[in-house]
Amino acid sequence: MAFKFAINPEETTTTEASKSMRALPPQPKPFDLEAAKKDFEPYRKQIEEMKKQASVFEIEDEQSNNQAITMMGQARNLSKAINGLKDARLKPHNQFRTKLIAFAKAFSVPVEESVRILKQKSESYAYKKLLEQRKKEKEEREKAIKRQQDLDAEADEAGVEKVQIAQVPVDLEEKVQTRTESGSSLSITLEWVGVITDPDKVERSLCSPDQKKIDEKVKGGLRESPGIDIKEVPKSRLRA
Repeated sequence: MAFKFAINPEETTTTEASKSMRALPPQPKPFDLEAAKKDFEPYRKQIEEMKKQASVFEIEDEQSNNQAITMMGQARNLSKAINGLKDARLKPHNQFRTKLIAFAKAFSVPVEESVRILKQKSESYAYKKLLEQRKKEKEEREKAIKRQQDLDAEADEAGVEKVQIAQVPVDLEEKVQTRTESGSSLSITLEWVGVITDPDKVERSLCSPDQKKIDEKVKGGLRESPGIDIKEVPKSRLRA
């Protein structure tokens, strides 16, 4: 039940003389998808037949298992051929893309550096404004506390019920937002961040499991560990 298929489409045999007399075929356009599709079309029937046979194939003994592995190798070779055709088609476009990206970086990188420099200065300015805002709010709260204390003292002296004045509102979302007539805008807020300075002192609850390290430990002989299900699973590697 094994199947075999040609990796390359069948070529029409002609004499060298007739080849030299034939005109060269027109070159396809660089981004002509329809022309590229025609290169893959000869593989279509082989792929359909391969999938059909693989679906109904049953492994019952050593011979059929060997046959299945042979079929896998044939299928993998076809896959490599298709990917090779794809890579060949893409190569000139990838080369163009790579060169253009590298060339464009000579323009975009210094521009983004200008953005970084100006952004850093704007952030410094916004930080000062936010500190001034905090200072002003603190002064207003202290004044409000002093007014409340004075009113409480007057109420105690007069023997009357105390009156609670309105509290100074606290801005929970500190933000400096700037909009310009050109349409550009920048919003800057202060936020708390945690930067690791000594990994050994970080609490375990703040660390995430490292799958690579777990795999290395299991490969080295680890068979039991809290929170980890260690088991044997089939792993295969196909060489065609």
